[in-house]
Amino acid sequence: MAVSDVVISFIVLVAIYGILSYGLTLKYGHTGLLDFGHVGFFLVGAYTSVLFVLPPDEPGDFTAYVFGLGDVPVVGTWVVGIAVATLLSGIIGGLVALPTIRLREDYLAITVLGVSVIFQRFIQAESWFANGPDALRGYSPPLKSSFPLLLEGQVGLPFLGVSLPATPLLFGVITAVVWGVALVVLAGERDRGSPLPVSTLYLVGSFGLSTLSQPGGPLRNRAQVAATGGVVAAALMAVLLAVADLILLVGVLVSTFTWIVMVAVLARQLGRLTRREWLSGLALGTGFLVALLPIPYADAVSVKVAGSLLLLGIVIGGFYRGVRSLDWFAAAKVQIIGVAALWFVAIWYFVIPMVGPLSGGQPGSALKALVQNLVWILAFGGDVGVDYIVAVVGDLTVQVDYQRFLLAGFVLCMLGAYYLLELTARSPFGRVLRAVRNDEDVVRSLGKDPFVYKIQSMVIGSALAGFAGALWAMYTQGLTFVTFAPRVTFIALLIVFIGGPNNNKGTILGAAVFWAFQQATTQIASFFPPALRVNVVAFRLVVMGILFLIVLYYLPDGLLGKANYSTPGRADETRTPQQEGGVAARADGGDDE
Repeated sequence: MAVSDVVISFIVLVAIYGILSYGLTLKYGHTGLLDFGHVGFFLVGAYTSVLFVLPPDEPGDFTAYVFGLGDVPVVGTWVVGIAVATLLSGIIGGLVALPTIRLREDYLAITVLGVSVIFQRFIQAESWFANGPDALRGYSPPLKSSFPLLLEGQVGLPFLGVSLPATPLLFGVITAVVWGVALVVLAGERDRGSPLPVSTLYLVGSFGLSTLSQPGGPLRNRAQVAATGGVVAAALMAVLLAVADLILLVGVLVSTFTWIVMVAVLARQLGRLTRREWLSGLALGTGFLVALLPIPYADAVSVKVAGSLLLLGIVIGGFYRGVRSLDWFAAAKVQIIGVAALWFVAIWYFVIPMVGPLSGGQPGSALKALVQNLVWILAFGGDVGVDYIVAVVGDLTVQVDYQRFLLAGFVLCMLGAYYLLELTARSPFGRVLRAVRNDEDVVRSLGKDPFVYKIQSMVIGSALAGFAGALWAMYTQGLTFVTFAPRVTFIALLIVFIGGPNNNKGTILGAAVFWAFQQATTQIASFFPPALRVNVVAFRLVVMGILFLIVLYYLPDGLLGKANYSTPGRADETRTPQQEGGVAARADGGDDE
């Protein structure tokens, strides 16, 4: 498996858990409601959506569930299932909140935790409802049968009764999302002083459509430019695929554009750092890489563990000493960690896959590994695909797998949920929620009922959890009750606290940090004997708890700090606590405590 495939799965999981954690960001970060039972609504969304797409239950097939609507036209589709799952989760969240919302924070948390455990035990005990303790399977994600995309494949359009070439159509959907997201990022970089010609890149990448984004013009904002530019890019790539079957060329074009956008972002971020700051980051990242070397290269388990722990202790101790003794180091510690993480990921993504082939005297295989990771939007290898012969690189088997399609859909869902949450946070409703969090008496004095706003926050936050649950069901293609244990809520809370309790953008960062840790520990465990791998994976729960305590103690406002939502403004506006206002901000729902 190429490293790019691992990254695709990583981003998909970040999207699901990002949406799940959005619900807690709204409940706790913006309203002050501590909901330890958030996973219960995640469960409701997952099982509800699956019951809509499953066929009717057949006795004797060793699977039992209360009903299946998959054979009902229109109703038995993922779109309807996800919509109903989201709505039902929100309604149940409101019903649970009605008798419990007046409780004090700790009692509220314990009560909703009990409700979520009841939901889980109901699924486990009542075999007639959703197959009890056994996995609920027998459903497929949408359009799964059309993948991997090959040049001769066809896909049927629902309700129209026609079929179109699958590769141009579905790859066009992937291109539209990826290209549109890249354009949104480029639009944001134009105003931030990047050393690269970002305006020119934006003009070219949007096919000149950015010139139409003027007051009174046909494209009113950068979101419309990005959406239109993504559609144009998708149409061009679809034409190339339909006319000339150039799937590798199309993959190279789309992937190259995303890498250019990433370089533009990193150039601005690194350009803000001093030389000693980014050199410190490189040293820290290299130190972590060296500290992990005993794990793959040492033979004895004791040497693997003791050697890595000793080296990690030295690296972490050096970092801690730098924070305590150097003012500039302490002020830039987050940036230094960011550079270290970037350097570590770059070596893992580009260099390590080439080490094995190069050491074996196979430069062609090393170049092939590099190409696979650069052209990330395509999957390479396998028994099925389109074969190419590339100079120096050699034979390549190319396809577009279902994971890329899920990536496009789930990222689009995550960004859509983020946009709606931003609108909510910056609206008068969002400011009242934060005022409720800070002081309910002030809200009552202004003629608002805190009880009503808390109920509404629970409904919206629970609906987001249900939406994430439906996406989780689609991703896993099978549900078991153990997946929805209370620890999922605490994982979501950890994600919220890592990025910032009331920072919507920080939730995405927190999800990325958490799943990067999960992926890293899973890969580290693969170097241990099979009998010890379970223990290594289980030990990360201890590390996770320690990480939670460190974040709460040293970074109570998260990595990105507090976001200023007290007045309408740009979605990327973030301020430190010192920059936010005082009593006036607290009175109208500002973010000062």
